[in-house]
Amino acid sequence: MRIALLLPLLFCLSVGTIRASDSHLTSLQQVNALLQAEYELARTGKPYLFIDLSEQHVRLKVSGLSLTDWPINGFRRWGNPSAHPAAGLVRKHSLDEPERDVQVVNSAAPVAPSKKAKAYELSDMPTAYRMRLENGTEITVRPTPTHWLTHLRSALAIPFWYLSRPLISDWKFLRGSPYNELALSLTEHDARMLYWAFNEGNLCLIRLPGTGAAAAPAVPGTNR
Repeated sequence: MRIALLLPLLFCLSVGTIRASDSHLTSLQQVNALLQAEYELARTGKPYLFIDLSEQHVRLKVSGLSLTDWPINGFRRWGNPSAHPAAGLVRKHSLDEPERDVQVVNSAAPVAPSKKAKAYELSDMPTAYRMRLENGTEITVRPTPTHWLTHLRSALAIPFWYLSRPLISDWKFLRGSPYNELALSLTEHDARMLYWAFNEGNLCLIRLPGTGAAAAPAVPGTNR
């Protein structure tokens, strides 16, 4: 009788052990894929973005070395990680795109000011925007609330975010495409810096929470 009662307990323990082992193996596979991807990027000598959700930092790196980093004050994540760790930036979009009034001078006829010149100053960069990677991952950047009104607005937006993402995921699934989103909260200055530094064509790596430390191996010919 006692043996019969112990059998379900032993079964549950064995299943839990198998699941823990599978989870550990998956984590190791993710670390290995991330290490390999960053090693390949480091060898190119081109700048790339490393979003480290475990240590909550966004780093701009070249040849495995950090040029600068911006602390992540908070984040939310939806969806499953992509099988391809490295993905290029396809598009940046903001409701407040960087632009500046330009007045044409020395012209025969007066021309009305236009907003077609590219802005080069940091203060012209937006603080809230979306970035889409080539693997379909959407990265949303928002400034960290600094006033009670923005704190309230941010708190009210959290339930809407979690209620709306299943609907978006189902819609994307019906259209045959996965939906992965990462929402980052940065200071206004850091958000502007990220928008300015990360351009179309640059590659991005994302390290998920709970993943072991992953740093690019030393590239031959570089000082670390």
